[in-house]
Amino acid sequence: MSLALGLMLVAPPKAPPAAALTPNVKLTIDAPSQRGAWTMHVANDGDSPVRLAADARLLTLALTPRGAQKAVRCRLPADMRPAGDLDRSLVLPAKREYVETFEPRLYCFAGKELDALGPGAIVVARLGWEGAGTSSPLEVAPIDGAEPPIVPLKSIESAPVALPDEITPAFVPKASLTTDASLDAPEGLELVASGTVDAESPDNASISLTLRNKSSHPFIVHFRPDSVGFEVERADGGGAESCPWPTLRAAPVRELFTTLAPKTGTAELTVLLSAYCTGTILDTGGLLVVRPWLDTSAASGPSVGLRSFDGQVDAKSPTFVRLHRGAVADPEARGRMQGQ
Repeated sequence: MSLALGLMLVAPPKAPPAAALTPNVKLTIDAPSQRGAWTMHVANDGDSPVRLAADARLLTLALTPRGAQKAVRCRLPADMRPAGDLDRSLVLPAKREYVETFEPRLYCFAGKELDALGPGAIVVARLGWEGAGTSSPLEVAPIDGAEPPIVPLKSIESAPVALPDEITPAFVPKASLTTDASLDAPEGLELVASGTVDAESPDNASISLTLRNKSSHPFIVHFRPDSVGFEVERADGGGAESCPWPTLRAAPVRELFTTLAPKTGTAELTVLLSAYCTGTILDTGGLLVVRPWLDTSAASGPSVGLRSFDGQVDAKSPTFVRLHRGAVADPEARGRMQGQ
């Protein structure tokens, strides 16, 4: 009788899964001016690649004005923010950073929010979504199979930065857009436009204009849609366009002239910017700097028996238009990758 001996092979115990680490992804904001272009930097200082919602539209800016105790929070309107984390998602490798410029006035557009963009204000930025948890949408998410594993994050926050004390110069239109100096308005006739316009699309970007007579004598003026126009420039430097009345003006008619009484006389007019700007300046959303003007040189009163004002009046202050979306699709890529 023989005895068979068998050997039983036992698999070695599996190593426990590595504990997930908090990703070493840092947000910093470069704010060299109070109301000019700022730059967002998102750096992956960790050893694992991450998936990043690379989109400055997800920023929330908390600004604490000098001497204030409470921060003012600025963010884009809901229809300008992405609904999910896949619109501009990318893989951010280890030791690389994503960089994107943005215009802070798009976020802090008017009222106390715009006023908070002042000298010495402290800015803390947050990129991503409100709340906690690991469900989508996520600002920072792990890559399947990447080691060491990381914990997903709903948002990331920057360290505080202070805005410079120097006052940002007011917007000055480009020389190429200025009009004939011989058409300057007489002293006392003033064109005033709405300071800010929040427009969801070019079709509802309406500009309200008021013509005031501050002089001691009356003015007869042809203040109609065909005698006004605009010089429009993108605040991000992406282009400029002159926007006059797009068709031939009609012959002067006596009933279309307005008499402005001395000192107190005013006339009001509201027009759509898209009726004048027929080029490409309204194709994409963003912040527009709009300078209105009145030119009555082609609508002279003597031909209908009136002694009218024949010249040009430029608005002294521009109108800022926040255009939520343009006439065509906005470009996909806004930023760039930097690093090794």
